[in-house]
Amino acid sequence: MDTETVSIQLIRMWTFMAECHKKQLQKIMEAKSQVQVASRKITGDSGLRATMKLEMECLKWEKCFGEWINAQKSFVKFLNGWLIKCISRENEETRNGIAHFSPGRVGAAETFIVCNDWYQAVEKMSESQVSAAIHDFALSLHQLWEKQSEEQQQRVKADYLSRDYERRVRSFYEERGIDYSNGTAASGVAGLDELEKNLGFMKKRLEKQRVIHVQAVKEVNDSASSSLRSGMMSIFEALESFCLERLKGYQQIRNPNKGGKI
Repeated sequence: MDTETVSIQLIRMWTFMAECHKKQLQKIMEAKSQVQVASRKITGDSGLRATMKLEMECLKWEKCFGEWINAQKSFVKFLNGWLIKCISRENEETRNGIAHFSPGRVGAAETFIVCNDWYQAVEKMSESQVSAAIHDFALSLHQLWEKQSEEQQQRVKADYLSRDYERRVRSFYEERGIDYSNGTAASGVAGLDELEKNLGFMKKRLEKQRVIHVQAVKEVNDSASSSLRSGMMSIFEALESFCLERLKGYQQIRNPNKGGKI
């Protein structure tokens, strides 16, 4: 495979990747903005585990992306450095000092020129914006996980108070030999007024805890709706921009046989 073919294939790859990330961004923008990951009826910690797993996968994604870019840079740097050793280099003095080395200026073969241009293009790569977008998304997921954890704690408190309240009322009726299986307090029962008075404070605590839990559920769903959509949008915007910049760089690679760029 000649150098022109390699350059063309790289241009096609970055073009394809830019188009893919553009379509991904469009789909995210079109997606439903409201996400429900918590409710008063949802129990268990499956939501917590899913959020934590997604956070871990994002951090792994950030790491792998950086390693992928560094691997490209290292490979091209090594290849270009090895080829340059095969060229007789003489420093060229100019009015502005020693001229930047160029294989084309010393009449090197096509492979040397293309590889040096490739090296220059790859060295300008900066994955910082993409890495930052992925990292910020992972951070927002961790914050969502914290809200989910808080919501779960409030749900457990509400459930405990509800069961305790129910247990005390049921115990009151059972001690008097009255059936409370339908969960309805009978009127005219001796001591009922005293029961309601004694449990009044507990009932207020239960009602207050239920309000707190409802608010926690709302905060979780609001956070999920905001962070998931905006976070993914930022990532795919950064990825599309990154690919377009890489495409622009590869399009600057010269084609010595045709006297111009690829």
